[in-house]
Amino acid sequence: MPAAPGSSGPRLTGTLLEFHRTQKSGIMRFERGTSKKQLVIARGSLAFAESNVPGEHLARVLIQLGLLTRKDLQHVADLMKGGKSSHEAVVLGAGLDGERLLQGVREQALAILASLFSWPDASMKLFNAEGSLRRSCSAAIPIPLALVESARRAVRDRNIHPQFLQLKGGLRADPAIGAGASFPLNAVEAYAFSRVHGSTAVPELIASLPREESRPEEILQRLLVLGLLRLESPGDHAAPGAGATGANLAEHLDELLQRFEVANLYEILAIPADSREEGVKRAYHEMAKMYHPDRFESKDYSEGIRTRAERVFTYITGAYATLGDPAARARYDETRLLKESQVEATLQARASVDLEKEKMAETLFRAGRNALMKRDFETAVSQLKECVWLIPDVSRYHHYLGVAQAEIASHRKEAEQHFLKAIALDSLSAESYLELGKLYLRVKLHSRAEAQFELALRWDPENQEAARLLEEVKSGGQ
Repeated sequence: MPAAPGSSGPRLTGTLLEFHRTQKSGIMRFERGTSKKQLVIARGSLAFAESNVPGEHLARVLIQLGLLTRKDLQHVADLMKGGKSSHEAVVLGAGLDGERLLQGVREQALAILASLFSWPDASMKLFNAEGSLRRSCSAAIPIPLALVESARRAVRDRNIHPQFLQLKGGLRADPAIGAGASFPLNAVEAYAFSRVHGSTAVPELIASLPREESRPEEILQRLLVLGLLRLESPGDHAAPGAGATGANLAEHLDELLQRFEVANLYEILAIPADSREEGVKRAYHEMAKMYHPDRFESKDYSEGIRTRAERVFTYITGAYATLGDPAARARYDETRLLKESQVEATLQARASVDLEKEKMAETLFRAGRNALMKRDFETAVSQLKECVWLIPDVSRYHHYLGVAQAEIASHRKEAEQHFLKAIALDSLSAESYLELGKLYLRVKLHSRAEAQFELALRWDPENQEAARLLEEVKSGGQ
């Protein structure tokens, strides 16, 4: 998928909520300069997160929690060089049990998600990478809960966009984010959100909030970070998008169009499926106030904005035409429920087949790793090839197949391809860059090896083996 600029606020929240709504899996990858982070979503929940920022590495998080000592770091690093994953290495290196490891994985995931709220200029890419999401330890945090907890952390640490630090003007609820999100807000947060009707002045809202749980300003900042509320300049009392004639409004309308393309009619009007007739009418009239094309007829708006608004309103009127007619709504509900049940049955059948393939692949993977440790490279190659054939999108399968093939001269060209595939599936893995560099050294491609060692150190600045080999290559050593 192409990069999408602007990861904070509504874009980040909206994308995560879509994963939660559809119960899909995938990877959200973010880049800003040399810093790279990714969120891994498994069946609509936050499984784990990764980052090349040193303070956000799993081992560092475990040290901060008091679950790992600094003297354990070298042992952990050695285990990872020997082929262990970061999770396996910290368990073996520090004797961590599953519960304490899960505590670290959860803390790391929430900390990285919280940090992303202050990355408005980061590029975001989405990957459908079901096969890369398997780990022995998953935080499995429901997306709405992860968002709320991370927003609280971000505000507490003042790790938010500067525009949210200065609360001026008015606040307005964003229906695209807020409707149906089912955020687990606490009582004060929910009360603050319920107090926003149309454009509500910030001073008026702050004055109405209790101060027992947190400062009112912090409560509003949490809702802003989540995208539930948005700031308006003083005197701006129009609907979302009013007064903005450039990229922000175009982006907002594009997001609505993208969401409406796959949404059902209830989701378009942002109402529950059991809404009564008056609720349907109220939702339609509220959205008509915001997105009716007549609002965008002035010279302040471009032709592109007007075209987008017309398409958005076509979806809204189409939804209301069906849901506002009892007979048409009944027919639609019957068709919708039948389709959803058929989709669910298909997904369950597919999941059963996929689970058997996963089990078989994992069994072969363990056997291949054991053969590799015994230096039985031919057997390792045979078994790891089976893993890749069964599930071709798992980074570690390609990585260890490359490690085994690199030991056999006639297989080294294939080994290069598997290392490159492992990197394509998981570009955060310093080990794949390191092993590819070692392969290039074996075939005397020193400049290529140097580039790979530098990449390994970019992701893992404390990787002593990569540092040593890079120094040797630069000094002309063999």
